[in-house]
Amino acid sequence: MAQPVTTVVPFTSLPSCAVRCGPLYDANGACVPPAAAQADEVTYDKCFCSYSKLAPFSQGTAGVCDTACTDDAGGLGSIQGWFTSFCNRAAAATTSASSSTSSSTSGASSSNSGGGGDWLSTHWKWVIMIVIIVVGIAGIWVGACIWRRKYLKKKDRMYELGKGLPSSVAINTQGNLVGPGARDSNYSNPGAFMSGSGGAADNEKPKKERKKWTVTQRT
Repeated sequence: MAQPVTTVVPFTSLPSCAVRCGPLYDANGACVPPAAAQADEVTYDKCFCSYSKLAPFSQGTAGVCDTACTDDAGGLGSIQGWFTSFCNRAAAATTSASSSTSSSTSGASSSNSGGGGDWLSTHWKWVIMIVIIVVGIAGIWVGACIWRRKYLKKKDRMYELGKGLPSSVAINTQGNLVGPGARDSNYSNPGAFMSGSGGAADNEKPKKERKKWTVTQRT
């Protein structure tokens, strides 16, 4: 059988009758390699103190190895005292190690959370840019609609004013006739699109004289 590589029980500092206490050897052998997996001393000590055969030592001297120290009246008391003190230190070390592990884990989680932040705090520039683009597109669209409406109104007005004109004649924005045939067009005469005296067609025609019938004597 392979010997334990680590000795938990300090037999040299305990009463000589401790070497005859079998449960101490059993607990030591079960909690360290090769019987147990490789670990730190805190793990070995915790396993040793929780070994079932040594549990009565937490209450008193009886129940573990009662016949080991028959020649030493205070031997079991010394062994039990060492066991209690040793396990109290082991429990404190275990608690401290657990607290350190928890603190480091919490610290890592907090640093990760603090570094990441929420989505909005890390993307606020993108949000502002998207809002500006949307508002700009909406403004351009509204402006285009207003311009198109004014353009169609103006076009309809020009169409109404220019209805019936020759294709070579048009009306500019000031209401004047423009084009190759503008001067010769009948529409350039006063009365077509502007106020003024009418043309020759509007002048009054001379009245025809009515012939008088003369009554003569019958023959």
